[in-house]
Amino acid sequence: MKNEQQIYRNLQIHLDKLPIGFPPTKSGVELEILKHFFTPFEVKLALCLTLSKTSILKIKRRMYKKYNEELDEQQLTKKLDNLYMKGSVNRTIKNNKKFYSNSMLAIGMFEFHVDHLSKDLIEKLHQYLDEGFGDEFFSSTLPQLRTSPHLKAVVPEHKIATYDNMKAFVKNTNKNIQVANCVCKQGSALIGKPCKQTDNIEICLIFKGTGYQERGQSRKISKDECLKILDQAEERGLVLQPGNTYEPFCICLCCGCCCEVLTTAKKFDKPAELFATNYYVDIKTEACIGCGICIKRCQMDALTLIDNKVMINLDRCIGCGLCVTKCPNDALYLTKKDHETVPPKNIVKLYLSILSNKVGKKKMMLNMLKLLIGRQI
Repeated sequence: MKNEQQIYRNLQIHLDKLPIGFPPTKSGVELEILKHFFTPFEVKLALCLTLSKTSILKIKRRMYKKYNEELDEQQLTKKLDNLYMKGSVNRTIKNNKKFYSNSMLAIGMFEFHVDHLSKDLIEKLHQYLDEGFGDEFFSSTLPQLRTSPHLKAVVPEHKIATYDNMKAFVKNTNKNIQVANCVCKQGSALIGKPCKQTDNIEICLIFKGTGYQERGQSRKISKDECLKILDQAEERGLVLQPGNTYEPFCICLCCGCCCEVLTTAKKFDKPAELFATNYYVDIKTEACIGCGICIKRCQMDALTLIDNKVMINLDRCIGCGLCVTKCPNDALYLTKKDHETVPPKNIVKLYLSILSNKVGKKKMMLNMLKLLIGRQI
């Protein structure tokens, strides 16, 4: 039993080196989570992977060097494919050759286990968020997701950037569009807390191959259906959170009751500082009639009613525009920030930038050199 605990601890230390790490806790709940995702033998396989794509041949050599275990390439491929289909590692195929890499907990293993969750896993994940992973998730100044405004909230004077205009992105993309169940809403329902904003949980939009279709977790949709989902998100009060890149790899439609990102952020004193957003809400006080509709719409608890007038806490406002779109007297409006937050060009640059912020540029360059010569970091 002690040896088994140690091998899971080794994996925790290994995964903690990723852009979004896997920090230890006093309770050890992180090891219990890993046991949901990996058997002891699968831990050994994961310890032979790294952030970069690794070939079967290299994994085979590492298994022999680390554990004196020799598997033929067919056996190894089968076991790694099983891990990929479970959602515990990443896989890419290039020129008919398969490559594998470690997956982060989020965005990663947690999301890839949609439709295969359990109450026990969700309870442990919530505990882990409180004990350490929440701080890790928000530790980078460059978040994995950004907040884009609902277009109904943006006045014509604002020249909205293409990476903040989700409808324009959907209309112009040539990527395969998929929709899957929202893992956060699904998990929250398992512990008796169904979403208060919508009954429909099939709202997670995906624009990059992540294995969802191969695992039977998503379905392909048209641009028109995707745009309809975005319209429904505005109507039902869901925040648009696309991947933080020029062309987003996903669009999460988030609520303040069960989204792990929003609910965790709300526990911080100044959650607005944790988000990449280019807007904030302002108010024409004389036009406010104190109806309270905007307060119900706000997913970040940024609005309160004092003396029959809405007051805004800018430390909590993430500029989603939900409060603006239903204001009956046009008292609320979005204002563009003086400094525009521009996302990285692609997902590789996003995660390399996050890792660089985490370990420092000098160590980052050393790590990249190790990866280039085929070594693990």
